[in-house]
Amino acid sequence: MFDDNKKIGIGLCAMGLIMMFLGVFLLFDKTLLALGNASFLGGLCLLLGITKTGKFFLRKEKWPASASFFGGFGLIIFGFSFFGFVLQLYGIWKLFAAFLPNVINALKFVPGVGPLLKLPPFSWLVGAVQDKNRLPI
Repeated sequence: MFDDNKKIGIGLCAMGLIMMFLGVFLLFDKTLLALGNASFLGGLCLLLGITKTGKFFLRKEKWPASASFFGGFGLIIFGFSFFGFVLQLYGIWKLFAAFLPNVINALKFVPGVGPLLKLPPFSWLVGAVQDKNRLPI
């Protein structure tokens, strides 16, 4: 179903997200955050292809979001982990917010996660994300 590049890309994206989570958990460790960002970007390039990834980040309407994402990556590398991570969160939100309803719909069919999304705190969050009036798509 997937070729080897896509499998490696999915693995690198997952490893990048885990490293970023650990970097935040370990009080904004700049090494883990930088490695997580690098592996996430590498995985995205392997998953989508270099030209499609470049087109995704360099679209005119996504320039501010891309600038904040890569600016946050630069801040993390230069040692300002907390401020870089906050700037990156803004960029990630602006870049990938359009995909969230699709991700949530896919997570509803994962065993164990689907019933969890129906519980009150998570159901409110799912309702807010899937509400088309609130999300700037």
